[in-house]
Amino acid sequence: MPKTRDNHLNGEAIAIHGAREHNLKNISLGIPRGKFVVVTGVSGSGKSTLAFDLLFAEGQRRFLDSMNTYARQFVEQMSRPDVDLIAGLPPTVSIEQRTSRGGGKSTVATVTEIYQFIRLLYARLGTQHCPDCDQPVREQSADELSWQLVDETRKRGDLLLLAPVVRNRKGFHTDVAEWAAKHGYAEVRADGKMYSTGERLRLDRFKEHDVEVVIGVLERSAGRGSRRAQTARSPDPSPFQLINQALRVGNGVLFAIDNSGKETVHSTHRVCPSCSRSFEPLDPKNFSYNSSQGWCPKCRGFGELFYLPDVERGADADSIEESWWRWANEREPCPECQGRRLNPLARAVRLDVGRASSLSRGASAGSQKVTRSTQAKAQRDRQDAGPTIDFFSDATVTEAGEWFGKLKLAGRASEVARDIVPEINTRLHFLQEVGLGYLQLGRSVTTLSGGEAQRIRLAAQLGSNLSGVLYILDEP
Repeated sequence: MPKTRDNHLNGEAIAIHGAREHNLKNISLGIPRGKFVVVTGVSGSGKSTLAFDLLFAEGQRRFLDSMNTYARQFVEQMSRPDVDLIAGLPPTVSIEQRTSRGGGKSTVATVTEIYQFIRLLYARLGTQHCPDCDQPVREQSADELSWQLVDETRKRGDLLLLAPVVRNRKGFHTDVAEWAAKHGYAEVRADGKMYSTGERLRLDRFKEHDVEVVIGVLERSAGRGSRRAQTARSPDPSPFQLINQALRVGNGVLFAIDNSGKETVHSTHRVCPSCSRSFEPLDPKNFSYNSSQGWCPKCRGFGELFYLPDVERGADADSIEESWWRWANEREPCPECQGRRLNPLARAVRLDVGRASSLSRGASAGSQKVTRSTQAKAQRDRQDAGPTIDFFSDATVTEAGEWFGKLKLAGRASEVARDIVPEINTRLHFLQEVGLGYLQLGRSVTTLSGGEAQRIRLAAQLGSNLSGVLYILDEP
């Protein structure tokens, strides 16, 4: 084996000496690095032993050995294969040919991490539209919001005002209650439950929480009298001060709860100009199939309806639902989201940026006579100009690649998307390179063939931008 040793010394080959694992009989060989190498042979000749039980297992074992003792206790320890020496072995990744083990909420876009970046793009640059009126939201003044709430007290009665200060964040959040007590607030609400600020607040550190400060009660009597009579010079200042105080603590957002328990959101930043409905700031979780903020309340992010016992599922609800989804023999598309998995609020957000903005202006500039064909064309232009997230779920890999390839951004949008869009383009490119340009991004991974699932995992690994890695593919 002198030639193999020389290649190893030059870093050109993986050198294996004295391999006796399973049915291998003390073999020695060299495998060139940086090449596409195929291992062939009759059944039982030791192909899988060489590829997986020697190369992959030893590569994984060495990687785990490089970790500290604390980290190693959380992973399964791997035994050393029966071999004298394996030299020149880089980090290894095994990609088997099998049907995907993804859950009912896993799609082509989620397993390749494309969807994670798309969610981030919509949360940072998306324009919220009212799901009822399809109108883009606008800002409103604090005075406009105050008069709106005063008018609502006539219909709903007294309103409890809360200012959101923590949204979907892990931690104890003890400091929030301490801050509220210091500033004279008697109560805070955490995850829907009221707590006195006189007692120490200590929530579960590893769970996400919503915490609001209870500002006070906007009484119905405060709204008596005509709006015209309550001018800026002579209104009762108490209700308006209370509302402004809630907006200041909640950074322009407040919640109003009436005696029936109905809760509404009011914002100075995002309000529908048609129906005056307010919206909270966008968050990536608003577009997640695994979050109650984003999933369709009917199918809970599965896109399908199936038998699920109506029992209390507690903290293990997600895993229990996944199990029942796997066991289900009959499933049907969700009638509320049409299989799109998300709630109406998330599906109403549009990406009006770059090339989209110019198309929107061009579509609105014409004032031609409206016909059925022009309406259809306007709808297509609108979808191209400002696509909702449904567009990318329905689009194939090739179609999404073309859309992002033509996307031109400027100003703040360019800065925000500077690191996001290249990641999306890279992953879409690798999917096309492995011949999967025809797949829809929203397709469930459980419907993929073994070969498609293997190529998706390969594309996901290539998209991680690792270099010098040994990829071991099982019957590619």
